[in-house]
Amino acid sequence: MSEFPAQPPYGPAQTPDAQPNTHCLPAGYVQRIPPDYFVDEDEDGIVWQPDVYPYAAAVALKHGRDTIIDIGCGRAEKLAGLARQYPQWRFVGVDYGANIQWCRQRWQFGQWVEADLENDLRPVTDRDAISRSVIICSDVLEHLVHPDIAAAAIRTLLLDGAAKAVLSTPARERKVLPGQAEFNGPPDNPTHVREWASDEFRAFLRSRHLVIEEFSYTRRNDADGAPTTQLVLADARRS
Repeated sequence: MSEFPAQPPYGPAQTPDAQPNTHCLPAGYVQRIPPDYFVDEDEDGIVWQPDVYPYAAAVALKHGRDTIIDIGCGRAEKLAGLARQYPQWRFVGVDYGANIQWCRQRWQFGQWVEADLENDLRPVTDRDAISRSVIICSDVLEHLVHPDIAAAAIRTLLLDGAAKAVLSTPARERKVLPGQAEFNGPPDNPTHVREWASDEFRAFLRSRHLVIEEFSYTRRNDADGAPTTQLVLADARRS
């Protein structure tokens, strides 16, 4: 168990009577409001989304960047793995509540920024770091009642000079089939507000003025190897 108390997920914007828009989900999809706060405390040895961070590192190398900005970093175990591999790089982790407290107490590397991802359009303001960065937002947007705000923050970072954004989220159509209980929501994970099918997620990103440059499926974790996670390389639409 975490040594920190559970908190409302990602700040005061999430209230039981909040009324979200559909975020490109189909009519009739049931979103979970409020979700449980996600405390990143898995201790079973399973690595979730094991390919996302190495992919982001490859993107950084391709574009000559040496900074990773991790939006919704959790306890930053995978970010720590990159820091061990690339000790000359700079790492900025952004999260809220118990997760960011844990990072500040546990890790000697990195800059740890507390930001309410439901409200903060500029979670990182260091222009030098942004201009040298690739952004990671790995399995975060499905936790947010208002993912459009976090998507807008990512677009702002891209417009401010970040090279690319690497995004991941579950692919609902690869986890549950139409007709099964969770297909029309809410998700079986109590910390998820919603889970997008891949066409819905691509539509959501486009609606937030993000350009999808690459799309694929990747492993959910390193135990079963099932490619049920969407992996997106995105940039900002500038016109």
